[in-house]
Amino acid sequence: MVDLMVNGAIDSHPGLRSLYAGALMALFALIDARATAKHDYENYITDQPYIPAKIHVETKRDDPNWTKEFLASFARPEAEYYVDHDHPGWLVWDKTMPAYKADPKSDVEYDDVEEKSLRQIGKTMTREWFATLFDYFKQEPRDAGSDRFRMTNAILLVYAFEVIHSGFAAATMSDIKAETTRVFGDGSDKHQHRAAAEILGALLTSTADKSLELRTHVWEFGFPIIQQVFSDGLTPENASYWANFLHLMLQGKDPRRAWPIVESLSLFRLDMSSNAAFKESSKIQLLQQCVGDLGWHFQLDKPVMKDFLAHLDHPYKGVREAMGITLAALNRTRYHESYKDVETFIDKQKEASSIGIAPYQPSEEFTQTIHEVFERLEQWRHERTPGQNTPSSYTSGGKTVLLWLDSALSSYECTELLPFFPDVFMAQLLHMMDVKEDQELQGLAYHVFRHLPNIPHRAGQDSDFIASLVRIGTQSPFWHQRLRVLINMQVIFFRRLFLLPREQQQILFDCVAGMLEDSQLEVRQGAASTLSGMVRCSPVEMRTDLIQTLNSKFTKMLIESPLPKKSKGGTASAPSTGTSTPTPEHSRLVLMRHAAVLGLGALVQAFPYSSPPPPWIPGVLTTLANKANNDPGMVGKSVKSILSDFKKTRQDTWQMDLK
Repeated sequence: MVDLMVNGAIDSHPGLRSLYAGALMALFALIDARATAKHDYENYITDQPYIPAKIHVETKRDDPNWTKEFLASFARPEAEYYVDHDHPGWLVWDKTMPAYKADPKSDVEYDDVEEKSLRQIGKTMTREWFATLFDYFKQEPRDAGSDRFRMTNAILLVYAFEVIHSGFAAATMSDIKAETTRVFGDGSDKHQHRAAAEILGALLTSTADKSLELRTHVWEFGFPIIQQVFSDGLTPENASYWANFLHLMLQGKDPRRAWPIVESLSLFRLDMSSNAAFKESSKIQLLQQCVGDLGWHFQLDKPVMKDFLAHLDHPYKGVREAMGITLAALNRTRYHESYKDVETFIDKQKEASSIGIAPYQPSEEFTQTIHEVFERLEQWRHERTPGQNTPSSYTSGGKTVLLWLDSALSSYECTELLPFFPDVFMAQLLHMMDVKEDQELQGLAYHVFRHLPNIPHRAGQDSDFIASLVRIGTQSPFWHQRLRVLINMQVIFFRRLFLLPREQQQILFDCVAGMLEDSQLEVRQGAASTLSGMVRCSPVEMRTDLIQTLNSKFTKMLIESPLPKKSKGGTASAPSTGTSTPTPEHSRLVLMRHAAVLGLGALVQAFPYSSPPPPWIPGVLTTLANKANNDPGMVGKSVKSILSDFKKTRQDTWQMDLK
């Protein structure tokens, strides 16, 4: 049976080969589980494995510098022990933490049954067996969905290489080196890269808990190939294979286990004179993969951040995209709580408030970085010539920053950016949306701008943001900006409908109602649509008072702003300027009447399908029909539209509604 599985793993039929390989991995897993349970079924069913390399290290949690020293140790290759788990100390320190010996002298011990099985497997694993398996790995997949780094291949090889390390296999490490070199060849074909990534990933992973001597021996063979690929061998076709290789090597591991790779990636620096955009961006993407997998244990971030922030205005789109996402990943993984113990953690939360301390507060360093970046953007904005069609530092740097913000606002640490919404982000985003010559910048800025009201605020934390929206909506000299903030007003009102205090809700209503008197038609129409939605979704108690107040306000505004009556000869009784141009007073009256009509229309349209309609609606419709239906231009047109829409939405219930 064992021979059948081992030989079947290199069967010529791909379906059978996959089935036999799965069975062989299951056998390896069973042997490992039996060995780590010390060949005792009780240990197996109670989940008490014995791993010789695993130890428990006492933490120095009473030392205030302990967390700083702990993190600093990940910036050096030397280690007394490896900390693979990322949870110890992130929130709270325990008395001890699990770790693994850096140079274990003993390995898992096999009994006679397990050793016999492994020798039976190893007897068939000759150099020819590995050569055949590697060649199958290098074959072109039958379908596009299989053209990826196959984790099952890597896991099978990890088990197979452990048989070699244990001395039970017919093949030797020299054979594996030779076959790996042969399969990779000159690296000109993407299938060579896929096979090499799977083989090298498995080979390096298989030595994780082995002696330092063996690990050094394997790394001396594997790392030069990896370094060569990362330096000059990456292409759009093979980049995903090596990203998955990194994931296999780094996910849930101590960075010092793969120090040569981590160090080489962190030493990357941007070359502004390079024309090889993909080469630059692919290296940044690998660095991003490294940061994401290692989390807060990655401690080589400062030089990378400094380099990226100095080159935000990189000319190539692919590089900017990779930089923006990587900047967000670097900042995301800097955060940790690290309380001394559980008691301290609980006490601090109780002292802060009934719901504890707000997490993800920006550090002083991060706050300074954000302010410096946006000050530089503002400087670049002033240096850019209005109407410039060619890329500038402002447009290029703005896109990088927007990609950074988009990635951060889409993740769990989004609340870290809340303090920057009112004064730092809003104005700059609106300026970017006004750059008509760069549609990509406009689109990104609008996308990030729409993120802002969706970010959760704590109670009372949204007052500055709302004040900023109101300020822009009422004071901005650019009508596009006044129109755009209406969208965010509407979203934050709906999002926080049950959390906003009555005062904040009233401020938003007053602002939107006031914007009905805006000099720009588009802003007035947007304000009417926003007001209608806000009225519809308001709590019943507030809505009743609000409708009464707004109805009285707009009705009074309409009645007190009559247009000048025309004389029998057809001329207005008001003094004429001698031309057909309306006087300022006439324009003001038209604007006031249009605002009143739109306001009353917004109240009516807030209940499009209520049958029968609320009792106050007939009076509003009567006022509109009697007082403004015959107005010329946009006022009369708006009245007719409101009246016709009212009837259209009630065609099915019109006879009932008439009563």
